[in-house]
Amino acid sequence: MDKINVLLDSAPQLYFPLKKYGYILEKTLNNENRWHAKIVCSILDEDSRRYVSTTYAKQNDYLRLLETTTYLKCNNKLSPEIAKLYPEDKTIVCEYIGEFLSDYLLNTPANIALSLTSVFDYLKDINSINQNYKTFVIPPIVNLSLQLAKELTDDFEFLPKVRTILPKLESSGIKFIYGYGIEDPHIWNFRIANITDKIQALTTDFDYFSDRVNCFWEIGYLYATFRWLKKISFALVRGAEEALLSLIQKQDLKSEFIFWLGALSSYCGYRDSLRNLIMNGGIIKLQEQYQFIQQLDEKIFSLASKLLAEEKFYEKEKAVSLMPSHAEY
Repeated sequence: MDKINVLLDSAPQLYFPLKKYGYILEKTLNNENRWHAKIVCSILDEDSRRYVSTTYAKQNDYLRLLETTTYLKCNNKLSPEIAKLYPEDKTIVCEYIGEFLSDYLLNTPANIALSLTSVFDYLKDINSINQNYKTFVIPPIVNLSLQLAKELTDDFEFLPKVRTILPKLESSGIKFIYGYGIEDPHIWNFRIANITDKIQALTTDFDYFSDRVNCFWEIGYLYATFRWLKKISFALVRGAEEALLSLIQKQDLKSEFIFWLGALSSYCGYRDSLRNLIMNGGIIKLQEQYQFIQQLDEKIFSLASKLLAEEKFYEKEKAVSLMPSHAEY
């Protein structure tokens, strides 16, 4: 059994293998509920220089981070700079870069729009790698949530409209622009750094890195995760949401649809909580989230219906244009 898992059998405890190499633990940077998979720490070396260490439970995750950061560097994309590797401990030490996006926005609210534009530019930049049109596929996290309906009673419907429309969109053959990106573009996973006197955004979380991501889906997902800051600063959240919504203004129908699908993807994290509460008759505890999920169900259904209507129109126009004219007879 892995060392991390042994320590986490009961309550989450910190496994810090770098002490034997002379590093000092400053603080942990990720939530305890993720320590079974990885532990991210802010550390100091013997000369008090700050670094960030990531210790993985699984060898494959350790190797995946190495592969992803190397790939991004080869494509001249901003990514964490690796300082040291400790393969036996499945630990990577990176140069400390940037401040948590949430902390930066709370400390400098005047830079909300500029910071979030930087995040979008960063996601677009990475998304440009091997970018091409691919047939639409329902995001895995949404697909898992659609299975929830099979476990529920008849008097409760979860995403009833999305459940009917997304498979139709998938089978229609309609294509979206996909490229490289992160499948967990949560607010906690972004950093803001001042590089050459310019605000630049980046992520340090590449656990779920894929070549089938749409950058508007990522922005929609990020938009929905700002809900976690509502209790800290409602005004900040409103400003951030407005800034992100402005990025999809004047975009095409596909971009608008995929943005809101990204927002729904974020809320699909409530899947297990909703199921447990429903089974125990306690849905009221997540009433606000459930209401927004219902609104997203309506909105995504409406946008997807428009996309299917457009697709049928284009197919009809194409068929007409291919018909021989009278002069050809």
